[in-house]
Amino acid sequence: MAANSEKGISAQAAGLAPAPFAIGFNRNNGESFVYGCLIFGILISVVGVAAQVPYLAFGSVIPVGIAYWHYPMIEKGLPQLGANSSGLFIERIGQINWSAIKETQLTQTSVRNIMLVRLNVHLNRPLEDAVNQAHTFPPWKNFMMRNWKKTRQKDGEMLIAIDLHTLTGDPDDILSRIRAFKSA
Repeated sequence: MAANSEKGISAQAAGLAPAPFAIGFNRNNGESFVYGCLIFGILISVVGVAAQVPYLAFGSVIPVGIAYWHYPMIEKGLPQLGANSSGLFIERIGQINWSAIKETQLTQTSVRNIMLVRLNVHLNRPLEDAVNQAHTFPPWKNFMMRNWKKTRQKDGEMLIAIDLHTLTGDPDDILSRIRAFKSA
């Protein structure tokens, strides 16, 4: 899927014509965190080795591990969410068939002055049956952050909650684009 800019998504969503899109993480949210943890971990390791304090050097594993966990936030060229005529793409899940999606909705919460937005995708069948094409990814990505969470609801439905506040697109435009495909 070719990634569209945020401005391109907004312009196409205004016409509500289903047009493919793919968006990734907003790199500005993750760069300072990932690089800061990495530099801090290397600094702790160097000081621990130079001072011959193995526990301090071993302590560098924690900030380096945090940087590793958040690395997907700065990866280039890999979409986290997208849509085309085949279905809804979610990174590390794959392409979900439009007929398997019962409902999509946005939820917003505010923590202090930060607005957190989630796209809730309700499925009408199990996730394994809903996926047209599974996304293949390297095994080490299993230990990295993802921007979605799946849960089974009390009524047996599968819910996939996708964090949109970390992505480059406007949440309302994303929802409009997804609904345009769903209704087409």
